[in-house]
Amino acid sequence: MEKQLHWVKEAFSRQVVIMDGDRVVGGMHRDLLVRDVDAYLNHVHIFFDVTGFLVHSVNIHHKNAGDKIIGRIDFGVFNGANVLLETGEKYTWRRENFMMHEWSLVADDPDTRSERELVHYDRTRKFLTDEGTIELVTEMPNAEMLILTGLFVRNYFLRKRKIATT
Repeated sequence: MEKQLHWVKEAFSRQVVIMDGDRVVGGMHRDLLVRDVDAYLNHVHIFFDVTGFLVHSVNIHHKNAGDKIIGRIDFGVFNGANVLLETGEKYTWRRENFMMHEWSLVADDPDTRSERELVHYDRTRKFLTDEGTIELVTEMPNAEMLILTGLFVRNYFLRKRKIATT
């Protein structure tokens, strides 16, 4: 897998396109009036199933493995999120600045009590289009799923912010 990808979301669209150079390698789609998101990157196809009324959590389903739940996302009070996989791995989603122009996904290492950045995202806003880059900082076996999860969490928070302002 390439170390740097490009993502694009057109204005008023419910779809994000992920590209490797000029080639489309992934995407995310949300139906109208639905919180759930269908996503794929390379050969990995996952589904984010948003549950709850006021406090949401998200089950991550692996569509290639018979719709098996492989993890969940728990949202924090101050725009943070934890990704907990069925294998016991834990990751933290962090925004780097208030406007969410940069954010990252870091691995929590309970043995050393340290964190290391795995995926770094940035957003450049252009007229009627959101776009940015995704940089895979560390190679890992479940990179596609984690890349999609980090992008999903950012879009979740932006959608929540838009709803709150209306």
